[in-house]
Amino acid sequence: MLTDRAGSSAVLVVLDGDRPLSAGRLEWDEGGEFAGLWGGGTVPAARGLGLYRALVAERARIAAARGVRWVQVDATDRSRPILDRLGFRTLSTTTPYVWTPPAN
Repeated sequence: MLTDRAGSSAVLVVLDGDRPLSAGRLEWDEGGEFAGLWGGGTVPAARGLGLYRALVAERARIAAARGVRWVQVDATDRSRPILDRLGFRTLSTTTPYVWTPPAN
């Protein structure tokens, strides 16, 4: 785990030797009740091994150990079953948009 100097974010990476297989970031405000899980992902060849689940669980554990009460995740539907099994609940959904600049 790598943490920033202010102690308000951490990056966790699962490695196979020198090769990263899965990674995710945790951010929180020291003394606050909220934390966010960001950038979680696993390379396609390593999916199905439980790496994403383990990283979500570990980041939530770290947040709880720092006194965080609420953890939010902005995730795709692919992550929903994993997050549901870990006790996360859907509060809302977002609609992604892609903007294409107009042709000149």
